[in-house]
Amino acid sequence: MVVRYIRRHRLEKKNPNAAMSDPIKPIEYWVDPGAPEDIRKALVEGASWWSQAFEAAGFTNAFKVAVLPDGADPMDIRYNMINWVHRSTRGWSTGGTVSDPRTGEIIKATVTLGSLRDRQDYLIFEGLLSPYITGNEKPDILYQTALARIRQLAAHEVGHTLGLGHNYYDSTQGWISVMDYPHPQEELKADGTIDLSHAYPARIGEWDKVAINYGYRQLPHGDEPAALGRILDDAWAKDLRYLTNQDLNAHPKVDQWSNGVNQADELNRIMKIRRAALNRIGEHTIRTGAPMATIEEPLVPIFMYHRYTVEAAASMVGGIDYIYGMRGDGRTATKWETAVNQRKALDALAATLKPSELTIPKQVLDAIPPRPPGFGRHRELFPRTTGDGFDPLSPAIVATDTTIGFTLELDRAARMVAQHAVDPTLPGLEEVIDRLARAVFDAPAATPYELEVRRAEERVFVDRVMWLATGASNGQVRAIASLKLAKLAARLKSETPAAEAELAQHTLLAADIKRFLERPADPARPMLAPDAPPGAPIGDSGMDWLAPAPGCTWTMAHPDWW
Repeated sequence: MVVRYIRRHRLEKKNPNAAMSDPIKPIEYWVDPGAPEDIRKALVEGASWWSQAFEAAGFTNAFKVAVLPDGADPMDIRYNMINWVHRSTRGWSTGGTVSDPRTGEIIKATVTLGSLRDRQDYLIFEGLLSPYITGNEKPDILYQTALARIRQLAAHEVGHTLGLGHNYYDSTQGWISVMDYPHPQEELKADGTIDLSHAYPARIGEWDKVAINYGYRQLPHGDEPAALGRILDDAWAKDLRYLTNQDLNAHPKVDQWSNGVNQADELNRIMKIRRAALNRIGEHTIRTGAPMATIEEPLVPIFMYHRYTVEAAASMVGGIDYIYGMRGDGRTATKWETAVNQRKALDALAATLKPSELTIPKQVLDAIPPRPPGFGRHRELFPRTTGDGFDPLSPAIVATDTTIGFTLELDRAARMVAQHAVDPTLPGLEEVIDRLARAVFDAPAATPYELEVRRAEERVFVDRVMWLATGASNGQVRAIASLKLAKLAARLKSETPAAEAELAQHTLLAADIKRFLERPADPARPMLAPDAPPGAPIGDSGMDWLAPAPGCTWTMAHPDWW
């Protein structure tokens, strides 16, 4: 009734019976000659990595990349293009194809990459290293690491146009696919400095070779189903699996912009990297002659450096460890993430809520004045309630809401209820809310600044649980969240802190909870924290789509973001 075709370029061996053979016609890609010279070279190098996969699939000289020759039209359907777009604003990186719907044959591939990616990566590396001692240096490590990322991005987007989707699976082998969204592999050295010399692998991954082997290998007629099955079985034995965008929320081993195998361990590691970078941020993060206010630009991605690993660790809580099971494969299709790993993730998430982790270093607070003319506020900066002055509390509010918001997502909360009902040894929603409440309300605070951060966290927690109590479609989720709010209000009323600021906070929170429980549909509650400055996506809310040629289909792989 339904036939599904792999989308792939036409590739045939000159000698079909040879284990290795040149193709009748190679797959050729052409790089935009308008790209700057070093970028152009990086695009050719990164895209050329795919020749490794075609060699593994039995082809020699099957994949070629060169700069588009003079006089050629990049819109000509005969040219598979890698385009470079100069941008001063956020924009998409994409890999799209025009293909024949009758066969799945890819007729033309178009990759589009933007220069802002280079600038944003460079900014992050400046924030990680704070490398400007005199302020006039041009550190080569920043430039080379940004180029390494461009090589990988070129390979990633070309991979889409070869027919591959994203693969975010956390294999026990470590990094397995250039089709992942890569976080830099930074290393914290003993002296507290950060090493970026091995930030990005200069190759495609082992899964990428499996995917090309499956899609492009020329197999003997009559043996194709069995041979294709063997390719996937061999990959399975090496823990090379395919899980993609649709699996990000629920699967504990599927995440983007995060490294590692166990995301609780990775979150603990990344918090150390973040702290080491934050401790160095200040005037050495920007060049001589730059306004001191622009320290905030690199501060934002470093303060929020853990945002994607928080999301990944949260996916372990109420996580479903599943595969795309097929009848007869003899494999376990689905199981809950273990109780040990879920509680380990909860502890790692709770550790991100320590007030000491959410304060801005003093050398930064002392260095950022209101922004000068020509350097106005923009969406890449933290929100603020303090007018022109830098707000020392809003970064803590944003980071707290990131952790609590991901952990208490509506679907995840319902899975906590479900998993605890099926297996009472797994954490239920009650346990998770209590663990977050302890991390917020019982956290030690060593300074008045940390005390105020803790009070800001308390507000975020209450508002998020209110949101859970009114926004969930699962009735038990709403019931549990409402009960936890009532118990928290009773606790706050029973406590009489000596400090007026603390008493004021407790009084208002208890009153707000009371009003909410009496009128949960009141549109004025809850008031969620402001959004974080954008990390992903880089792009506007809409985009123009190219129209396919008559009789053809246009396929856009999921657009890629910083």
